[in-house]
Amino acid sequence: MKRIILYLSVVALLFSCTVDTYDIPSETLTGKLVLEDGSPLITEQPNGFRIKLNEIVDGKMTDLPQYFWGKADGTFNNTKIFKGEYVVQPVEGAFFEVDPVEVVISGKTELTFQVTPYLTIMADITNSGPDIVARYRIRKAPGAGKIATARLLVSKWNPNVGMNHIDYEAVRSLADTDDEVIVNTTYTDKILDCLEAGVTYYARIAALSTNTSGRYNLSEVIKLEM
Repeated sequence: MKRIILYLSVVALLFSCTVDTYDIPSETLTGKLVLEDGSPLITEQPNGFRIKLNEIVDGKMTDLPQYFWGKADGTFNNTKIFKGEYVVQPVEGAFFEVDPVEVVISGKTELTFQVTPYLTIMADITNSGPDIVARYRIRKAPGAGKIATARLLVSKWNPNVGMNHIDYEAVRSLADTDDEVIVNTTYTDKILDCLEAGVTYYARIAALSTNTSGRYNLSEVIKLEM
């Protein structure tokens, strides 16, 4: 009986040591999302947008897409993709649907997508002593959903201030205000007595129009020190 058990153990060990001959994914897909004028899309990190990949096998697109996250500056990069033909599309961002492209990913493949954000925000954020004062305008792209909310977001030390990195905020509800009024109004929001001497703060405006992903459009980050 001991000999039989020993034999079975050796067989099991041999099968468990079978060499895996699958290739390691090592192709790179990199690129960026830009606006009509070529400037980068302002998003946030993490969770600003995702890149969707559907592989094409035997002339047919697979039903199991792959996803990876983009970066705060609108760029994306994935160095672990299998060589092959893919349909690539940016998704789940605060922008209108983008047409997918069909591309062979081999070596390093670069793509640029032009996107149209739902909202564009122009903001001037300054400090007056320990107070933060933000003045901003919101522009809405034709076809975007109702403008619902604007937020002044502030983070201590973290330049990636956004919906995931907030220490202070001022929230303005715009759901009951006509969009035509909103886009023709300069708003002023304040956060009082929040700045400390010797601390670096980062601030921006986020604005939400009704969209299925619930993503905010963002202004550029402004650095503040007292």
